Amino acid sequence: MKKLLIAISLLLTFGAYGKGGTHPEFDMLDKDGNPIEESGKPYNNTATCGDCHDASENLDYSSDYILKRNMHPKVPLRDAAGKLVKDTGDPLSLAVTCGMCHDVNYINNHSDHANAGYGKTGIPGKSHSWAAGKGFFGGWNLYDYDRIDADEEGGPDVDAWLTRYGGRHVGGGPAAESVEMNCLLCHTTTVGLDNRVEQLAEEEFDWANSALLINLGLLTNDDGDWSWNEEAFDLDGSAANNQLPIQKPTDENCGACHGVVDNNLEKPLLLPDDITKARTSILTGQVFSPQKLNITGLNISGKEDLSRPFDVHAARVVSCVNCHYSLNNPSYYQRFDENQPAHLEFDPRRLTITEYIKKPLHQFAKGSSSQGLASVTENSLRRCESCHKEESIHDWLPYKERHFVAVACESCHIPELYAPTLKSVDWTLPDPEGNPVLEFRNSTTDYAASDNLLTKFVPVLLPRENVGGAKKLAPYNLVTGWYWLAGEEDEIAPIARETLIETFTDGSDYNEDILELFDTDQDGILSDVERRLDSEEKIALLTAALEEAEVVSPRLVGETTTYEVSHNVVNGKWATRDCQDCHHYDSLVDATIALASYSPGGITPEFLNGHTADMGGSIEQLDSGEVVYRADANASGFYILGLDSVPLFDLLGMLMFFGVSLGVTAHAIARKIASSRRGPSQHKYRKEYIYDAYERMWHWLQAGSILILLITGLIIHKPHLFGIFSFAYMVEVHNIVGFILLANAALALFYNLASGEIKQYLPEPKGFIGRSMAQAMYYSKGVFEGAPHPQEKSREQKMNPLQQVTYLAILNILLPVQVITGVLIWGAQRWPEIADSLGGLTLLAPIHTLAAWAFAAFIVMHVYLTTHGHTPTAGIKSMMTGWDDVEDNGGSHEEKAAD
Repeated sequence: MKKLLIAISLLLTFGAYGKGGTHPEFDMLDKDGNPIEESGKPYNNTATCGDCHDASENLDYSSDYILKRNMHPKVPLRDAAGKLVKDTGDPLSLAVTCGMCHDVNYINNHSDHANAGYGKTGIPGKSHSWAAGKGFFGGWNLYDYDRIDADEEGGPDVDAWLTRYGGRHVGGGPAAESVEMNCLLCHTTTVGLDNRVEQLAEEEFDWANSALLINLGLLTNDDGDWSWNEEAFDLDGSAANNQLPIQKPTDENCGACHGVVDNNLEKPLLLPDDITKARTSILTGQVFSPQKLNITGLNISGKEDLSRPFDVHAARVVSCVNCHYSLNNPSYYQRFDENQPAHLEFDPRRLTITEYIKKPLHQFAKGSSSQGLASVTENSLRRCESCHKEESIHDWLPYKERHFVAVACESCHIPELYAPTLKSVDWTLPDPEGNPVLEFRNSTTDYAASDNLLTKFVPVLLPRENVGGAKKLAPYNLVTGWYWLAGEEDEIAPIARETLIETFTDGSDYNEDILELFDTDQDGILSDVERRLDSEEKIALLTAALEEAEVVSPRLVGETTTYEVSHNVVNGKWATRDCQDCHHYDSLVDATIALASYSPGGITPEFLNGHTADMGGSIEQLDSGEVVYRADANASGFYILGLDSVPLFDLLGMLMFFGVSLGVTAHAIARKIASSRRGPSQHKYRKEYIYDAYERMWHWLQAGSILILLITGLIIHKPHLFGIFSFAYMVEVHNIVGFILLANAALALFYNLASGEIKQYLPEPKGFIGRSMAQAMYYSKGVFEGAPHPQEKSREQKMNPLQQVTYLAILNILLPVQVITGVLIWGAQRWPEIADSLGGLTLLAPIHTLAAWAFAAFIVMHVYLTTHGHTPTAGIKSMMTGWDDVEDNGGSHEEKAAD
């Protein structure tokens, strides 16, 4: 009866899997985890299913099963014919071995790592004219330098490419005929990469993948005589004692090719002996580790204060595959936005686990990198906001929505890095072994030396095009280099490293004429400093040597390449939080970053096209010979308050303000001199109630608001001149007072319309020109002669014609312009479409600034004109009390009107 129930359960199990695929084969085990055909003991369902499923609650932890078995089934190692390698002695075939359960053809044809950009060979978008493609396979970059010549069909020579770069390629793809895709590189941790690399370099492709297993004792190599150790295998052909555990990729697997990765929290982290092989680390300064900087084995400046991990994601046990997941993994699957049906909020359709295990897509979620594999899955990686609720944790940040639109999260959360970071690479005179001159940003070339002190590297912020076309500022490292080009027209290409070595050396040392000219200290050895091409004589010598070697048209070129920084993320405590780090003349956004301490031949490098979106800035050579890049985000469409301005608008504004101030000062001095010569003027005055309570309240509230806005606006515009003030606080005050001014102006408009006082601002057309000329003559001449005002002031006629025209312009032109631009600047995060349609901050902010200068000039003129009463302070007193002593030149205004 028990056996019948077991059989029924197995049938139900297979039936369930039958709908989504075939369940993998498994051994029938007894309670000790041994096959029942060998032990003769009863079948145990828990032990059998526990081979793949978590049955730990029902298993005896002391049993050999737990100690010997792994979650992945045992894998018999087979050769290309499908036979056990322990029996045949032939090389391991992972295509056959893994293909017993997985669709290896599907995996191979849908793997970015295997394809390595092969699918992008021969298509537009190449970084260089001599490159075969834009990916790792067939591409060309300054760091690796070497160009693989084309084969007979015009593509890169695969075998030649494997000998040079095969150590960083998983096999398969375009190299499948020579080297199969090696699943073990990513799916086991007991890997001896050096053995595989050595075999590839020697074109021993047959045993290259098998060579990984030498360190496990499964395989031996005696001077090219390969043999499998039968004692290291179980009867089924799998590695004995779980020597070859199969698992999902770990961070260390990824780090084997990509950079420095270390999840050990007990042993202090040290750099590898040759960090030049850790490409991501050397090119960007990134280290993926949860270890805190102050407990590492690295000699870091200020290390004792760096109590943060290299990367907060690593510290939170987020692994590489959590972000760079397989795109058809049911746990992570999500349609791209452009493929998501508009009527669906969520798509419940998923592969079954069986289907996924059979055909796991080896195209992983990734961002957009100009130095990547040129895969079809660019920009498939979920961004930071896919996991983090950015709106809920940035309440301290003013204009946070605007920041999220313009600034990538990494710009603030990757403020600095602490691994040796490459600055420049000079191939113009490689050493006899073919190595260039390297310069690091924050380290000496001997980065492992005990006296080497690592300093922080602050990446430069450049525009980056994100998913959906959004352009944001993001952190980058810039690597600059120089090399020799040769050829003409369609035959232009870098001179091969081998050619340079053969031309400049005798195989073990430099040629005598090169040593004589370059060896300035006469020690018989060329240091990195001595290998610099810093004179016309040195360039001429090397050029002549290349021409003698029949190199066509050799010439020096330089280029700068951008490398995006995406890891070494810190949490909010360590992130950039000070507004003035960006909103300041010494801004991170427009930082100057060194590219090289010298320029071979005095050649200014050029940016490699297409590496960033509309990158502004310029590359310059300083008098010292140093080459620098001066970033300019404004040239890329970003306007940073406190940093950017339109010099012409500032000049016009200052000319207007100081011109008015100078004119007022000259006029006041002339008035004083004229008054002292002629004595006080004799005019009749009468008291009249001119301004009611609301007018006075409105005036002083408006005047105070404008003054505060001008002061805070000036601090926001030029924060470096007012370092004692908080930029963020000034922005907050400016916004609040701006809305107070707007509300006050709206109430004043209502009051003037409702009361009829609006007529005070409307000049009488009849005789307007004459009255205006009379008023102008009074200010330019009459006031110096003590003449009476040409127009008597009264409650019904508070302003003269010139004042009416001025206030009309201010209220109908200047104030609306200032209010509209100010509201749009404030609302740029709320209504970005409206602001962008009107030119964005690049246009709105300068107009707002120019209008502010106009207001400042008006206030100077306005305050000065209040001194034209019978006493200099009479105008101010009248606006405080409402009563004014007005000139009486023959009756009140009403009487004159009656006449």
